[in-house]
Amino acid sequence: MNARIAAATRMGFREQARRPLLLVLLVVLPFFFITRAIARTEPTPRLIGLPGGGEVLTTMKDVHGASMVTITVAFLAALCGAFIMRSAQSADRRLIVAGFRPMEAVVPRLAVLASATGVVLTVSLAVTALSFTPASWPAFIAGNLLVGLTYACIGALAGAALGQLGATYLVLFLAMLGIGILQNPMFGDGTPGGLAYVFPDYGAGRVIIDGAFSPGFHAWGELALALAWLTVLGLAVAGMLRRLLRTAA
Repeated sequence: MNARIAAATRMGFREQARRPLLLVLLVVLPFFFITRAIARTEPTPRLIGLPGGGEVLTTMKDVHGASMVTITVAFLAALCGAFIMRSAQSADRRLIVAGFRPMEAVVPRLAVLASATGVVLTVSLAVTALSFTPASWPAFIAGNLLVGLTYACIGALAGAALGQLGATYLVLFLAMLGIGILQNPMFGDGTPGGLAYVFPDYGAGRVIIDGAFSPGFHAWGELALALAWLTVLGLAVAGMLRRLLRTAA
């Protein structure tokens, strides 16, 4: 990492640290949202389908515990993406005027976006661990990380196209529809289908369910799909940032 990228990265972290509302959301919202939802759910028996064709008998309380952390991570990571992208449209243009190359401004923004997603994931998992223990922590964490990074990219793209308010409504709708309804084992026969397949969070969502309720890992195809979606969206965010900064240059 050269000196310019390091300096721009430090500036990006300082800029986000000056947003008290965002910091409060990252810490307070997961605790309130996740613990309250799990506490209010009855432990009714529930049979759900796992990747690979298996089934497991669990409870609605545990299913809610597995899904609430994902909804929280998706929404907050997307919100971070929208805020970071909007600030990049103004702040990073000044870096270009100061002599930075577009890539020297893009890399720090991507680093800040990934770090914000990491904070969201850490807080949400810590809160979830108070009420729910997945069968496989590594798979559960990996799936939620993929969801967070995917929605962070979606939020960044939405923030550039719609502004912060429009992006907030859009990512909330997508997170609640995709993870909250279409992929949620609490609904239907416990296995997602139909429209759920076209959502970018489908693969990562199935990795999460596999990690939550199966000690072995079976969602290799879904993992590959999630990584493919993340690669496409990550390249789209990087391309969007480069285009905005080149325009400024």
